[in-house]
Amino acid sequence: MLVQTMLSTVRKYDMLRPGDRALVAVSGGPDSMALLHALFRSRDELSIEICAFHLDHMFRGAESAEDAEAVRSYCSELGIPVVVERYDVPAFAEESGLSPQDAARVIRYELACLAAASRQCTCMAFAHHRDDNFETIVMRFLRGAGLRGLAGIRPVRTYSRGSWKGRLVRPLIECTRQDIELYCTEEHIPTRTDRSNLSDKYARNKVRLDLIPHLLTYNPNLAQTATSASRFMADEDDFLEEQAGEFLARHSGQRGDILEVDIEALANAHPALFRRTVLLAIERVRGTRKDMYSMHVEDVMELVRTRGRSGMLSLPDGLQVRKRYGVLEFGWSGALQPASIAPYMKPLRVPGLTVIPHSSKMIIADVVPVEQLDREFKSTDPSVAHMDYDVVSGGLAVRNRRDGDRFKPLGMAGTKKLKEFFIDSKIRAELRDQIPLVVYGDEGRRIAWIGELRLSDDVKITEKTRRVLRLHVEPIEE
Repeated sequence: MLVQTMLSTVRKYDMLRPGDRALVAVSGGPDSMALLHALFRSRDELSIEICAFHLDHMFRGAESAEDAEAVRSYCSELGIPVVVERYDVPAFAEESGLSPQDAARVIRYELACLAAASRQCTCMAFAHHRDDNFETIVMRFLRGAGLRGLAGIRPVRTYSRGSWKGRLVRPLIECTRQDIELYCTEEHIPTRTDRSNLSDKYARNKVRLDLIPHLLTYNPNLAQTATSASRFMADEDDFLEEQAGEFLARHSGQRGDILEVDIEALANAHPALFRRTVLLAIERVRGTRKDMYSMHVEDVMELVRTRGRSGMLSLPDGLQVRKRYGVLEFGWSGALQPASIAPYMKPLRVPGLTVIPHSSKMIIADVVPVEQLDREFKSTDPSVAHMDYDVVSGGLAVRNRRDGDRFKPLGMAGTKKLKEFFIDSKIRAELRDQIPLVVYGDEGRRIAWIGELRLSDDVKITEKTRRVLRLHVEPIEE
């Protein structure tokens, strides 16, 4: 029954297409092991290839290592290629300031994307099921989420992270937890139990173990009802998002790191479009809408509606909104109000993830043979850089500017003072300490890349290049 439900879901949402290579995220628990087995069993019918990915997040010591070995062993038994990564997520959580759960999710997605890129996968499959979706909807409702949050977990969505672009698919999204447990029993699938899922220490576990059973006494079909409603909300959310994007295209402009939106146009917009445009503007500056709630949006609306010509509003994580000269400015506190940042230099992990100090971003790095790139290195995405790894491999680090910095901009014959480059690029003085520089050589004196602005001509890919260093600046939040 589970396989038939999965195949019906796959066809309904056009999740998997003939010729796809799917990376299956496998934790070792019943959900992901059932997904792995069901896709393996259906691979010929779907005309797809599959491989697996597992992350040992090092939260549970020996138990985490045993989870990894169990996944590796089962994949070997089925003949499925598997990538097993081990990462000190507790240390990353401390460094980034994220909760353990959020840190684990960020690392899981980042390393899975690197694995998907290296295996040339077209999609990644996750084992979220109908009960997960219901729990998510309830959690978001309790937190005051809007239309997008109540749309729940999307069955399919396009995704781009680091060097990978593809689809995230959830083939079990219409299966229940009971369906999955029964399937594992019938097919004798070995599974691991994460005891943290049984602890009432976490809010989601309390919702799953305490609140939802109580809600189901009022309506035993509530999970199905909520899931059906979430699909309608997802369609309406997509439409509203498209309208907000078109609104910003007509009524906003970028000035350095500040997004400016015309106040009069906002004030005259329908309240639904007003709210969504504010959220989209926040996301474009901050990289995520996480932890932005209706009260924050209402505060912005109130700022626009007040009669005063100017005003300032602080939002989570140091984001600020300022009203002046007929525009609403969205930017970080350092952009709207000058803030000093101490000099820093931090080794760049290659391959790996490096949190950029004094920011909510990180650099993802990996090394690939030049043959694998094709013409990818000519990407116009400013957050991506490709360079000759054999040129920069010594002393790679990320730092902010220093007095006397010079570099050779891509396409130029000579060097240029970094200060002059910033002036020519119209980067305001108060923002310059915040721009990360990827450097190499003795004491990090040579600039390879001015993050999201310009590559150095000294490190460009040439016909002599054999190994390419790919760098991507990404928001920490997924």
